[in-house]
Amino acid sequence: MSDAHAGATGAVWRKRMQDLSRNVGRPHAPLFAPLALAAAAQIEAIPVAEMVRDATRLRKNASEMRRILGLSAVVCAVPSAMELEAVGAAVSDDWPPRVIGVPGGVLGELDVAAITASPRLRASVEATRQIAAADASEPVLVAALTGPATLRAQLRTAGALTDAETGYDYVGRLLATLARLYAEAGVHVLQLHETVLPDEAEVDEWKGALGTAGNVARFHRIPPLLVFDNATLAPPWPAQAVACPTPQQHAGAMPRAHGRAWSVGVSAWPPGQLANEAASERYVTTVADLPADTPVASLKASVERVCGG
Repeated sequence: MSDAHAGATGAVWRKRMQDLSRNVGRPHAPLFAPLALAAAAQIEAIPVAEMVRDATRLRKNASEMRRILGLSAVVCAVPSAMELEAVGAAVSDDWPPRVIGVPGGVLGELDVAAITASPRLRASVEATRQIAAADASEPVLVAALTGPATLRAQLRTAGALTDAETGYDYVGRLLATLARLYAEAGVHVLQLHETVLPDEAEVDEWKGALGTAGNVARFHRIPPLLVFDNATLAPPWPAQAVACPTPQQHAGAMPRAHGRAWSVGVSAWPPGQLANEAASERYVTTVADLPADTPVASLKASVERVCGG
């Protein structure tokens, strides 16, 4: 049985996510929100890159994937270079896209109008708005974005060399802008995904960027979750975000309410875990978006297995 049929309504799950943003509320079986956006393109048998630029198709496929899996969450955005593309960076044509070039002046003032008009971001925000307005079952809406350390690393790789204070100030303001756009569209959970650790000498600047985005999220009663997509890392879990470790990064319960991040290998998900009302986690997601070719039938079977159905 999936969490959508375990007695908790959409309104209950939304309230629980608000509680998570404030580190309050009683323990409960976790909300399961695996990132399966790219795989949803299989529903219409279209390229992922085509789906994510069309708000209507994105809404329909993301909502249908949620229905197929029987979950209470809809994923409207995943880390895919969309953030820097929105400020003018060039990205590759493959999926997921990679940042391959940064125009001069990209680290200047943010042009919110231009960011909002970026095709992929516009489609994602509009799809979020459409689902929030039209879905009577009130799902929890999730936006997963690239974290500040990874954004800074992408900028540096693409040739935008700058000092830590300038770089992290910029990506922090960019993520805060995106957090506000998604909050106004109706999102209930913000996930920040890192693939690298911040440089040791830049941890304070990294925490500052997390705080800039996290404060905007919490103002809107949205928990900002921090995920590290690298099981070999021993990451810090600062108070600026809600920790969402893998079992390898931190096996047991943590002092504050937290989440958990599972592998993108769906066959490795632990059976029956999501039926546990005494679980220490309030939320379970995946370390990254599932591969686009993940068979939907296999994904559905894995969800049913971990939910105790």
